[in-house]
Amino acid sequence: MTLKLNIRPELEKEIEELLPKAGVHSKTEYINQAIAAYNERLKREFELRKLKEYFPSYHQEAQAILHEFSGITNSGS
Repeated sequence: MTLKLNIRPELEKEIEELLPKAGVHSKTEYINQAIAAYNERLKREFELRKLKEYFPSYHQEAQAILHEFSGITNSGS
């Protein structure tokens, strides 16, 4: 699905300057990467929120969160 974004000129200039640093070749690729990172962050926040609801005590919650983060670190993400 194609989406047309109207970006403010100052933001568009900033994106153009970030393209080489981000390792992408186009604004579209940069925006797609930004959206993917944002979606991943939302997914992770949702998963952590589910963990908080699942574990009643703070100690269990903290251990589960540390375990979750150690899995992220070990997988290279």
